[in-house]
Amino acid sequence: MKQPEEKIPQPPLLRLILFVGRPLGVAFVPQHYVQVLYHMGKYAGCKGPGLIYHSRLTETLGPLVYVSGQRHEYVFENVISRDVLAVTLDVSTTVIYDPVAGHQMAPKLTHLPREAYLSIAGTYIRWSLLAAANQYNASELTQAEVRAQLEQAVQEQVNRELQFLGLHLSSKLRIISVKLPATLAERHEAIAQRRANILAGAEFHPAEYRRALVSEVLEHLAQSGGGESFVNFGEMLEAYAEDKTASPAVARLANPPRVIEQPPQRALEDKQATTPQPPPTPAEDKPPAQRPKSRL
Repeated sequence: MKQPEEKIPQPPLLRLILFVGRPLGVAFVPQHYVQVLYHMGKYAGCKGPGLIYHSRLTETLGPLVYVSGQRHEYVFENVISRDVLAVTLDVSTTVIYDPVAGHQMAPKLTHLPREAYLSIAGTYIRWSLLAAANQYNASELTQAEVRAQLEQAVQEQVNRELQFLGLHLSSKLRIISVKLPATLAERHEAIAQRRANILAGAEFHPAEYRRALVSEVLEHLAQSGGGESFVNFGEMLEAYAEDKTASPAVARLANPPRVIEQPPQRALEDKQATTPQPPPTPAEDKPPAQRPKSRL
């Protein structure tokens, strides 16, 4: 497939040379392109850019091949990390095709459109990413040092594997973004929120923080019906708030809460109790008295 020639204004002298020399085999190749030549119908290499000469008896011109860099951004999904999580990576790089470097594959690749070079390079980049990213956890891929090592390793491996095709990554490969799975992102958000709460709690004064804790205990006791407690929480609050710089342990030792002790009921003396007396012995059985006889 022949690539469209760039519209570059030509000076009058160049137009004159092409007008006179075109029948003799003189041709012009624009910048960022090379001209494919066929010798007796067989691929014979590329020439250009600029003025070139070819024999009109034995050589013919082939397609123009774009050899400048093409910037492209790839989105690679389902890149498996070491902890078996699917990560999405956005990668940006520049791909250049040099038919002279890949002479063996040039007869086939010179007929492809320039977009095909990006597709071929993207396949090799994905293979290298799958091998390199598998050495790190999903959370480690978000670190700058790990991404720098991954970028360098992937670029070197891709250039080695694309060398026989004449393709290579001219600019440094850059990982633009790393998208973690939804479950892992929610877990990191929960951890970050927990850390923020801890840091926010550290900003409160210790005395105020202890006073808030004791107030929460009082509210809990009031709701649960434990208000009938023997511990004087008022004095406990005063003990906490008395020394703002002292630690909670020192405050408790300096002014401990007053606890009302109530002796058990078993220890109380029974004032109504008397000395036990033995039960009375039953009276001896006597024969019943005889009734007087009637006078009638």
